[in-house]
Amino acid sequence: MQLIAFLLPALLGASSGVLAVKNPHGRAATLMSRAPKSAPKPAAPVKRALSEDSQFLNSNSKKFAVNGTGVPEVNFDLGESYAGRLPITSPNSTNASANEFFFWFFPSSNELAKNEIVIWLNGGPGCSSMDGLLQENGPFQWQSGTFAPQQNPFSWTNLTNMVWIDQPVGTGLSLAAPGVPAQIQNETTIAKDFAGFWKNFIETFEMQGFDVYFTGESYAGQFIPYISSYFLDQNDTTYYNVKGIQINDPVIGSTDALQEAPAVSFLNYYNNVMNLNDSFVAAINERAEACGYNAFMDLALTFPPAGKFPQPTSLATGNVTDADCDVLDDIFLAALYVNPCFNFYHITDFCPFLWDELGAPSLGDGPNNYFNRPDVQTALNVSPHVDYAVCGNPTLGLHLDQSLPSSFTVLAGVVERTNNVIVGNGNLDFLILTNGTLAALNNMTWNGAQGFSSNPFTDKFFVPYNPTIGPALNETFTQSNIPAISVGLVAGGGYYGTTHTERGLTFVTVDHAGHEIPQYAPGAGYRQLEFLLGRIKSLTEQGDFTTQSGNFTGTTPL
Repeated sequence: MQLIAFLLPALLGASSGVLAVKNPHGRAATLMSRAPKSAPKPAAPVKRALSEDSQFLNSNSKKFAVNGTGVPEVNFDLGESYAGRLPITSPNSTNASANEFFFWFFPSSNELAKNEIVIWLNGGPGCSSMDGLLQENGPFQWQSGTFAPQQNPFSWTNLTNMVWIDQPVGTGLSLAAPGVPAQIQNETTIAKDFAGFWKNFIETFEMQGFDVYFTGESYAGQFIPYISSYFLDQNDTTYYNVKGIQINDPVIGSTDALQEAPAVSFLNYYNNVMNLNDSFVAAINERAEACGYNAFMDLALTFPPAGKFPQPTSLATGNVTDADCDVLDDIFLAALYVNPCFNFYHITDFCPFLWDELGAPSLGDGPNNYFNRPDVQTALNVSPHVDYAVCGNPTLGLHLDQSLPSSFTVLAGVVERTNNVIVGNGNLDFLILTNGTLAALNNMTWNGAQGFSSNPFTDKFFVPYNPTIGPALNETFTQSNIPAISVGLVAGGGYYGTTHTERGLTFVTVDHAGHEIPQYAPGAGYRQLEFLLGRIKSLTEQGDFTTQSGNFTGTTPL
């Protein structure tokens, strides 16, 4: 017993501590002592009260004014904003009110934004931009797993005037006459309808001559290049003064190039997350080789490219069928067996699905969500009310888009006429894959040359450290705030990916983001917008956000 009594404290580390079994949870307290003691809380977005001297309040816009304290479930003042519908044709046209886009416009108090406006479009086709406003970059956020709306310190309204638009007609809170959505079958129709709406918007808010920027994600990779190209074709700076575009995880190329060809190499890189078994991985790699995908990616990721490269399936070396070469779907199905809640928008998500105020995936696609509530639609001047779904309207003819991918047609011209195009991709996106986006760009010719002349993965994309980090660290260590700080209100800093600019086109990757960059990496999305607007010189630039003064000090609004 005396021997045991002697050994026990030694084994527990009473003397040397070398073999001690320590309480792992105690590390939190130790780390807490090293964390910032008084990090400032993130400031709320700057609001401009709705008043008679507002820059955008006039006899035409007054009917669209939103009561900043009257938006349901939002327990803080949203300040000045305008929402409602405007027709896609002249207001005096026959049945003009039957086909209208919905918009929600938030002016900015940023002095640099006086003569500019940024448009945000979600994709689909047929997905509502209210998704982007509510869960990505709007002045308030209601993200998955959170119990109520929160002010967003990374609201893009801190930088500039912002408008989120539901289009084409029949999408979200927009309005369509019976049968009209089915007639929308190409991007020419999309562009003309948008131009008609936009002229009405500019006249309503007296924004003639404003600089116009387009931003968006996913199928907006089709919408935005075609719309902005059409705007530029008008040679009319009064209404259509396009100065640049930013498209994230964009549909800009063929399905084979964007999704199928890079899918297996994506799996090989991220299988420590997806955890698919060895026999499946070996078999899917053999199929990728036989389908020509490996040969295609070798060509697509050569800098500078040796010349135009063919579509992937033309490089097939084996006797393969379409089913053999549908590797992305098979990887997705296999991933679901391992992780039944596998999310191809953001591959590091696991069960359970977080409850979501917009419905999907926890409540289905809708209509069963926030923007379908009658009181919300009334507050946003929506009349008549509609059944709202984030992504819906199966009758939309654009589901079989007759237009070629934008990198085959208009995107290069937009680069050449603005020299201000950003194409971003979240590296955790398994729907539109980073290397697929790069393949589409590297096969495109703009400003006198094809693709990129050097490896676009060498320069680091820097995202500033910011005042939201301190409170997040405090919450992580103390867990004193119940419920915890919601995701969109916190953004980390440091090197967040890679970036490369050539001849007016910037390609940027974001390591922590999936399909929706501003949702998963709000600081990265914010920084990209600063670059688009010319507030910073490059995405490699180190320093603070332009709306922030000093490391961890923070000024209103950030």
